[in-house]
Amino acid sequence: MGIGCISLGFSYPKNIVFHGFTIVGICVLLGVAVKTMDQLIDEIKVKSYRLWIVPLAIFIPTSMAYLALTEEPVIGMVLGTVIGILIAGKLDHPAYVISVILFITLVSIAFVLHIINIEVTTFYIIPVAAAGSFLDEFGHERWKSNKKSITFIFKHRFFLKTFAFFGVIIGFAQPIHFIGFLCFDIFYDLVDTASRYDAVRKKFVPSEFLTGVK
Repeated sequence: MGIGCISLGFSYPKNIVFHGFTIVGICVLLGVAVKTMDQLIDEIKVKSYRLWIVPLAIFIPTSMAYLALTEEPVIGMVLGTVIGILIAGKLDHPAYVISVILFITLVSIAFVLHIINIEVTTFYIIPVAAAGSFLDEFGHERWKSNKKSITFIFKHRFFLKTFAFFGVIIGFAQPIHFIGFLCFDIFYDLVDTASRYDAVRKKFVPSEFLTGVK
């Protein structure tokens, strides 16, 4: 789906509607890539599989930087999310740090070369995204409740989604940015859900899934 949307979008790059397909396609691929890297780091112990961490650590910030070049609010959303994750103690692997550094470097180069401008609204988005990201990560990892509604909210990280929605309402971002964010989150969750099924694990990661480094 992601590749299809990107192909469609690049077919008519100057058309606003088709550019939206490009945004959605990249967000879909990013959702898959980010969750896959999470699993490679946290769960999969097979060395031959873990080698994929390197290309993913390059693909993710490069794709985000491209979005930032074409959609300026992405800068605030990404930096704010990273700050929230850092405060929550989840930026705990060199691959994550490399990805963040690469993203900041690419955006900084584009700014110095006057390829992009960073609007004032970006600096408003950063603390809001940081707060939402922190609440989501903190609740997802540490909050325990007997109420299904509260468990559902933290499981699916509703704070950042809610803050992003209000960001669109007050004009800090456009609807396509929120749609892209939702696509990222949906496919992130789909990879997580699919990986929990034994049939999927056996197909893509055979018996070595959690059995030491090969």
